[in-house]
Amino acid sequence: MTSHNPNSSFLGAKPIPWSERVLPFGRAPEELPVLTERLLGTHARLMHLFLGQAPERLYNRSDDKWSVVGHAAHLLVVQHRFAARLEDFQALRPNLCTIDLSDQEGELQQHLLRNLGDLLEEFRLERLAFVQTLLNAEAHVHRHTALHPCGNRPMRTVDMLLWIAEHDDHHLATMRLLLGDMPPTPRPRLWPA
Repeated sequence: MTSHNPNSSFLGAKPIPWSERVLPFGRAPEELPVLTERLLGTHARLMHLFLGQAPERLYNRSDDKWSVVGHAAHLLVVQHRFAARLEDFQALRPNLCTIDLSDQEGELQQHLLRNLGDLLEEFRLERLAFVQTLLNAEAHVHRHTALHPCGNRPMRTVDMLLWIAEHDDHHLATMRLLLGDMPPTPRPRLWPA
């Protein structure tokens, strides 16, 4: 496996701050399978990113910003909040609830004290349950449009999934930048030696 040059212009680029991202809502419902696949794949991508990393690299904070594990903990904190949005769609409410992250720092600190494997497993289980609930929803739930509290933009479940998938990718890209050059990873066991 070849490693990336940490001095390349691509790796030196920082993602656009999440608060400045504008996502193109209005996707077709037929994109639900692809977007759910992206959501289900986040856990595997986190695991691959953390594989072979020294704990000090994963927990290192610089400039009082989140560590790599801090970003993963944030994904879990936000995942806990998505259930309420899904309930809004299922109840056909005209407005989606606000996701309150004012108490997030305390939650992040609690997650950082946990075993990393437990944190990642909880994320996997929470995400799996969320996607399963979404896939079991009736067709009218997916056709329903509600206003997102930020900017009163109309949103359907497919738009919510796009938002979550892009949010996941934003944090995964940020984690990769924090880690710098990718370490060599062992060949998966399913391939012959």
